[in-house]
Parts: sequence; structure tokens; C-alpha cells
Amino acid sequence: MESRVHMPLWRKIVSIACIVVGVIVAPFSVGALWASGHLTNTDGFVKTLGPLAQNQKLQELVSGQVAQSISGQLRIEERLDAVAGSGWLSRLIPAEELASKANETIENAALRVVQSENFATNWQSALRASHQRTDQIFTGQSSASLDQAGNLTFELDAVFAGISKTLTGLGIPDLPVSGHFDWQLKLIQNDALPMVKQAYLVVGNIGPWAIYLNAALLVAGILLAPRYLSKSLLWLAVVTALGFIAIKTVIPDFIQERLLANMDRELARAIFDQITGGLATSFIITAVAAGILGMASVPLLRTRMRELTNH
Repeated sequence: MESRVHMPLWRKIVSIACIVVGVIVAPFSVGALWASGHLTNTDGFVKTLGPLAQNQKLQELVSGQVAQSISGQLRIEERLDAVAGSGWLSRLIPAEELASKANETIENAALRVVQSENFATNWQSALRASHQRTDQIFTGQSSASLDQAGNLTFELDAVFAGISKTLTGLGIPDLPVSGHFDWQLKLIQNDALPMVKQAYLVVGNIGPWAIYLNAALLVAGILLAPRYLSKSLLWLAVVTALGFIAIKTVIPDFIQERLLANMDRELARAIFDQITGGLATSFIITAVAAGILGMASVPLLRTRMRELTNH
């Protein structure tokens, strides 16, 4: 019945081309719109990654690296060795035991910091400052090197001073009672920064508009050939559903290997899931809505085609 309805060949070709391109790029346009609101926007970035402050794996990573950094800066074992030397005094002063006790004190203090309520506030402040600095570097507004992008900086002067005071009480001499101490967490490894920069600039330029261009292609294709409405919606549902599956299966491994390889695998996956949770939801909503509309339009199109054929 449908074959009797005459359609110019050029219309059919243009319609199919618009629909095919529109369906294929749909996941990318949805992703670009989402990224423009959650990754390239500072407020959205902080809101998206802020809850990670409560993640146990992240707390363990931060506390462990902070403790290691403070221990290295204080040079505890060197100070103990310098005092005890290698003679009889070294037998009276158990340097190794004291150093172990000092490192345990540092680790416990660092863990208390990241588990405190203040850490969530500090985490969000670090995210905001990092995103603003990274945005300036990516967009050429800053002369800082690309390696400085994606770094979270934490000012831990009070923590450093408190640990020094505690260790002095244990008998470790010549420790600084105060001093400036910054610690950095690198979210993205250096060799991935050029790729991230390009993606960031593309999203910043076309992200807010991509979804409208995508919709325009689909609408144009359907208006040129209304008979393809159901098929285009159903294919849109399939492609966006595949996008959701990719986010849950293939893409996390790629992100782990190219962007977050400097982190524990479970933590990298937690960060990825935190970032893409909203995007995955967008894909599901799009797939379900397109599928329902596509199925609902089938009987309507059949009725319409019969009417056109009878005329």
C-alpha cells in the first residue's frame, strides 16, 4: 500500500540522509549538551564532583599521599639519624621505632582531616579553583603550562603545623612549628591533557547548540518523508540505548587507561560513574521516550498512509 504513494527520489534520498546522520550523532549531541553544563561549566563541575569527598577510596588516596608528602618534607628519619648517629647513642634512641611511630601519627592525622566535615568544603573549593585555572589554560587566557591543568590544590598549613607539634612532643627535634604547605592531587595524567583540551574546546563551542542542530536534522528528514517517522524514532531509541551501554562497559576502560591511570582502578571507576551518572540517565530517558513515541506512531502512520493511498 505504501509503495503506491509517489515520492520524488531526491526527497527520499535527502530525508534518509538527514535521518541517518541525525540518529548517528544523537548520542554525541546529547553528550555535548550534558558536558557543557557539567564539565565545562564551573558550577556544574563542582556540583558533579563534589559528592566524591565522601568516597572512601578517594579519602584513602588523599590521606595516604598527604601523609607521604608531609613525611618527606619533614625528613623525620634524617633528623633522627643526625641526632643519634651510628654510635652508642643510636642504641639508646630507637630511631626506627620512633620513625615508625611518627609516620603512624602523620597517617592518622591525615586520615582525620579527609574524614572531617571541613574536607568536603575544602574539596569543593579546590574543585572550583582547579576548574577556573584549567579553563583559563585551555582557552589561552593563562600563560601557565598545560601540565598545571586538572590539578586540585589543598592548603594544609594548619595540618602541617599540628603534625609538627605532635611529633615534637614525641621527641623528634628541629621540626618547623609552622610553614606553608600545599598538596596537589592530579585528576588527569599529563599525556592525556592535549586530548582533554581539544574535547573541552569543542564542547565549549558547540555543546549548547549541538542538540538543536541534531533535532533540526531529524525534523527535516521526517518532514520530507513523514513515512519514516516511526523508523527514525525507533532507531534513535536503539542508538541512544547503545550509547548507555557503551558508558557502562567500553568507555570506562578507555577512561581508566588514558585519563585516570594514575589512580586506583576502583577509584577511577567511582570518579567516572560520578561524572557520567547524569549522562547515562539522559541516554536512558531519550531511548525510552523515543521508543514509546516510535511504537505509538506506527498505527497512526499506517492509517495516514491508507488515507493517502485511497485518494
